[in-house]
Amino acid sequence: MEQNFHDLKEVWGAGQQQLRNIRANIGAYHLNLWSYTLLEMWAWNRPHEKLTDRSASPWDDPNRRPSHSDRRKALQRYILGNEFSRLLGARWASTKIGALLLRLAVLAA
Repeated sequence: MEQNFHDLKEVWGAGQQQLRNIRANIGAYHLNLWSYTLLEMWAWNRPHEKLTDRSASPWDDPNRRPSHSDRRKALQRYILGNEFSRLLGARWASTKIGALLLRLAVLAA
Protein backbone atom coordinates (compact mmCIF):
# COMPACT_ATOMS: atom_id res chain seq x y z
CA MET A 1 0.00 0.00 0.00
CA GLU A 2 2.77 2.43 0.90
CA GLN A 3 4.68 1.62 -2.30
CA ASN A 4 1.60 2.40 -4.39
CA PHE A 5 1.11 5.71 -2.59
CA HIS A 6 4.80 6.52 -3.11
CA ASP A 7 4.54 5.77 -6.83
CA LEU A 8 1.43 7.93 -7.13
CA LYS A 9 3.18 10.86 -5.51
CA GLU A 10 6.65 10.52 -7.04
CA VAL A 11 5.95 9.13 -10.53
CA TRP A 12 2.56 10.64 -11.33
CA GLY A 13 2.81 13.79 -9.20
CA ALA A 14 -0.40 13.22 -7.28
CA GLY A 15 -0.98 15.97 -4.74
CA GLN A 16 1.20 18.48 -6.60
CA GLN A 17 -1.56 19.90 -8.75
CA GLN A 18 -2.25 23.59 -8.17
CA LEU A 19 -5.78 24.32 -9.25
CA ARG A 20 -8.04 27.06 -7.97
CA ASN A 21 -11.21 25.04 -7.52
CA ILE A 22 -11.46 22.22 -4.98
CA ARG A 23 -13.48 20.11 -7.44
CA ALA A 24 -10.75 20.50 -10.05
CA ASN A 25 -8.18 19.32 -7.48
CA ILE A 26 -10.30 16.29 -6.67
CA GLY A 27 -10.74 15.56 -10.37
CA ALA A 28 -6.98 15.85 -11.02
CA TYR A 29 -6.26 13.49 -8.13
CA HIS A 30 -8.77 10.95 -9.46
CA LEU A 31 -7.21 11.25 -12.91
CA ASN A 32 -3.85 10.32 -11.35
CA LEU A 33 -5.42 7.31 -9.65
CA TRP A 34 -7.03 6.11 -12.88
CA SER A 35 -3.81 6.62 -14.86
CA TYR A 36 -1.92 4.54 -12.31
CA THR A 37 -4.54 1.80 -12.43
CA LEU A 38 -4.72 1.65 -16.22
CA LEU A 39 -0.94 1.44 -16.51
CA GLU A 40 -0.81 -1.44 -14.06
CA MET A 41 -3.54 -3.23 -16.00
CA TRP A 42 -1.64 -2.71 -19.28
CA ALA A 43 1.55 -4.18 -17.81
CA TRP A 44 -0.12 -7.04 -15.92
CA ASN A 45 0.51 -9.90 -18.40
CA ARG A 46 3.57 -8.46 -20.13
CA PRO A 47 6.89 -10.29 -19.64
CA HIS A 48 9.50 -8.63 -17.46
CA GLU A 49 11.95 -8.43 -20.35
CA LYS A 50 9.58 -6.14 -22.28
CA LEU A 51 8.96 -3.90 -19.28
CA THR A 52 12.55 -3.24 -18.27
CA ASP A 53 15.36 -1.71 -20.26
CA ARG A 54 18.45 -1.62 -18.11
CA SER A 55 20.94 -1.15 -20.94
CA ALA A 56 21.66 2.40 -19.77
CA SER A 57 22.52 1.19 -16.26
CA PRO A 58 24.73 -1.93 -16.39
CA TRP A 59 25.25 -1.85 -12.61
CA ASP A 60 21.57 -2.54 -12.03
CA ASP A 61 20.40 -6.10 -11.42
CA PRO A 62 18.68 -7.28 -14.63
CA ASN A 63 16.59 -9.81 -12.69
CA ARG A 64 15.01 -7.20 -10.43
CA ARG A 65 11.26 -6.91 -10.84
CA PRO A 66 10.11 -3.92 -12.89
CA SER A 67 9.16 -0.86 -10.92
CA HIS A 68 6.21 1.34 -11.71
CA SER A 69 8.57 3.77 -13.48
CA ASP A 70 9.84 0.88 -15.63
CA ARG A 71 6.27 0.03 -16.56
CA ARG A 72 5.50 3.65 -17.41
CA LYS A 73 8.59 3.96 -19.59
CA ALA A 74 7.71 0.67 -21.32
CA LEU A 75 4.28 2.04 -22.18
CA GLN A 76 5.86 5.24 -23.52
CA ARG A 77 8.25 3.20 -25.68
CA TYR A 78 5.36 1.05 -26.90
CA ILE A 79 3.22 4.03 -27.88
CA LEU A 80 6.08 5.89 -29.57
CA GLY A 81 7.18 2.77 -31.43
CA ASN A 82 3.66 2.16 -32.69
CA GLU A 83 3.27 5.77 -33.81
CA PHE A 84 6.60 5.78 -35.64
CA SER A 85 5.88 2.48 -37.36
CA ARG A 86 2.41 3.67 -38.35
CA LEU A 87 3.78 6.91 -39.78
CA LEU A 88 6.73 5.33 -41.57
CA GLY A 89 5.10 2.16 -42.78
CA ALA A 90 6.84 -1.14 -43.41
CA ARG A 91 9.18 0.16 -46.11
CA TRP A 92 11.00 2.54 -43.74
CA ALA A 93 11.38 0.13 -40.82
CA SER A 94 14.66 -1.38 -42.05
CA THR A 95 16.29 1.88 -43.13
CA LYS A 96 18.64 4.15 -41.24
CA ILE A 97 15.83 6.60 -40.59
CA GLY A 98 13.75 3.83 -39.03
CA ALA A 99 16.64 2.83 -36.76
CA LEU A 100 17.19 6.47 -35.80
CA LEU A 101 13.53 6.93 -34.91
CA LEU A 102 13.56 3.80 -32.76
CA ARG A 103 16.59 5.13 -30.87
CA LEU A 104 14.78 8.45 -30.42
CA ALA A 105 11.78 6.60 -29.01
CA VAL A 106 14.03 4.91 -26.46
CA LEU A 107 15.60 8.24 -25.51
CA ALA A 108 12.24 9.94 -25.21
CA ALA A 109 10.81 7.28 -22.91
